Amino acid sequence: MDKALEIVRKTRRKNKIEREIQDHEKKVRDNRKRVLLLRNLEEYIKPTMNYDDFVNIVENMKLDYEERVSDHTINIAELEKERKDIIKDLRKVGIKNTPTE
Repeated sequence: MDKALEIVRKTRRKNKIEREIQDHEKKVRDNRKRVLLLRNLEEYIKPTMNYDDFVNIVENMKLDYEERVSDHTINIAELEKERKDIIKDLRKVGIKNTPTE
């Protein structure tokens, strides 16, 4: 019975990890789009807009989004490693074709 519960627990965790990975990938994609938007915005800023202050704000925002992309990329890698370990454990106990490998 314990073995069956462990298999169910690991399968559920694997599926949850896959959903988390998809969520982080979406966040990476969204933040990359924001970085691109801010880069493009810099090209259209006019000097009459108190240019230096505005550019500093945009640059800070861009750096923040780039840091978020890095953080989400790291989270994806950690979750992928855990998912692979769970798949390996499930194969050891005889479950080979889990639904979302």
